[in-house]
Amino acid sequence: MAKLNRRKGYLIKSRLQSRYLRVILLAITLPTLLFSFCLYYLIFYLMAEQLGIPESIAYNILPVLRKINIILLCGMPIIVFLLILWGLVISHRIAGPEYRLEKELEKIAQGDLSLRIKFRKKDELAGIARGINKVLDKIQGKS
Repeated sequence: MAKLNRRKGYLIKSRLQSRYLRVILLAITLPTLLFSFCLYYLIFYLMAEQLGIPESIAYNILPVLRKINIILLCGMPIIVFLLILWGLVISHRIAGPEYRLEKELEKIAQGDLSLRIKFRKKDELAGIARGINKVLDKIQGKS
């Protein structure tokens, strides 16, 4: 079996991939903002009610707040970057085969019925390609 060429670019169908990346960014950003808001609301509410909280507890809350800020400021950009990278890879596994299928179907539509669509085993659209190949076999009377 001939080895298939590797795709060179990760932004094949940028419109499709950008939709997946936007969904991933929203899935990251909205819960993070909600969690951060709730956490800060709780902490600042406790700080505002400091009269009811002993001074020793207030002194313990401030270092925790600083640590949380450092963790969020250092960790979130790394996590967001890794999740965007992961989203790019996932969207590429869908957009790449779709792009290839589109190009192969254009060749078949131009009359080259001997062409067979080949995908890697892990490609998302490999099952569709097998189905199209079966249809082409039946059209050519090879079944």
